[in-house]
Amino acid sequence: MGKHSRRKPSYLPKVAAGAAPLALLLAGPATALAAQTDPAIPLPLDHQREGTLDRGVGFTSEGDTSVLRGFLTSTERNVYSKDVGDAKVVADVRRSVSETVETRDGVTARPDKLGVLAAAKTAEAVVQGQRETVKLDRYGSVVAGNETKLEKTGSRVTEVALDPRTGVPTFVSEDGRGLRAAEGTYHAVRPLPGVGVINETQQHTGGDLGRALRLDGGFSGDLGSALEAGRSSGHGVDIGDFAAIGATSAQHGAGRFRGVLPVDVGSGAGYGQEHALGGTIGPGSGLVATGQDVDLAQHGAGLTGSGSNKISGDLGVGEVVSARGGSTTSLRGVLPTTDPARAGRVTQSGTLDLTLLGQPSHTGFTAGALPLEIKQS
Repeated sequence: MGKHSRRKPSYLPKVAAGAAPLALLLAGPATALAAQTDPAIPLPLDHQREGTLDRGVGFTSEGDTSVLRGFLTSTERNVYSKDVGDAKVVADVRRSVSETVETRDGVTARPDKLGVLAAAKTAEAVVQGQRETVKLDRYGSVVAGNETKLEKTGSRVTEVALDPRTGVPTFVSEDGRGLRAAEGTYHAVRPLPGVGVINETQQHTGGDLGRALRLDGGFSGDLGSALEAGRSSGHGVDIGDFAAIGATSAQHGAGRFRGVLPVDVGSGAGYGQEHALGGTIGPGSGLVATGQDVDLAQHGAGLTGSGSNKISGDLGVGEVVSARGGSTTSLRGVLPTTDPARAGRVTQSGTLDLTLLGQPSHTGFTAGALPLEIKQS
């Protein structure tokens, strides 16, 4: 970093690294489409359309199991455009649907096992997005868009077996379901070529539910579930070759539960966030990023937790000087406990890399505090 001769207006996407799919200052040309006119549209619009349909199926054998895999993917893109004086209005609408299936069937006949297996995995996804653009000759453009994605997954396993040596039968049944959804928006205003303001946001949520049952002379089973949600955003200002500044942020949270029959139960929750601010001004460039995360887990009567706080920075002026450093503070412990060594521990670490006129130097440290005693109030 810090080399002015290599700085480009595309610096800001690096600032957004670590957040959800943020593409600040991304304004590439669309792929050319085969022009055609749709007579069903009464308005005098230029209409371009393209689409794909891919499908396939295959059989393989893995030991004594036969595997069938298949997929289907359909995409469609419609671009409507119209010239209104010096302005051009473009609407780009895209849709895609995909599905994958995998099944496994097998019969096992060995001296130690006689059994039948049936399993299946499925995944379905639907994506729809559109982007509207208004371009003015000799000036810039205004862009607004959004994208929605839905995804569903499923799995199932059933196996019945017998050990001829002992006569003990085994029955296994497992299944799981998952559902996810995401929504994103994009806005960009470029009054002049190479100058603009860009905003991007995304929200997502999802959940999983699974269960398992096993009989093999005894009985055991478990039920598990998880829910998670998150959001992210990015904001950028591009002033051509003079400067580019961007900021990103992201937050996410999750909760989970698992019960193992007949008596074992556990649950947990987690939260995290990341923020970044950086950019370039003339020969100088800089980036500051922070992140925090917390995780709690309950198992029986015990509670374990961990958390950390991170901060890092990157600063440079051309090829003259550059500095990069970071610091991390972490805490973990068990509650309640009579062992002070497990009650809690704080760890602090940091690094600093400095380059002056091409001469690098490095320092770093890690320190651990004495065990902390944590008690319930």
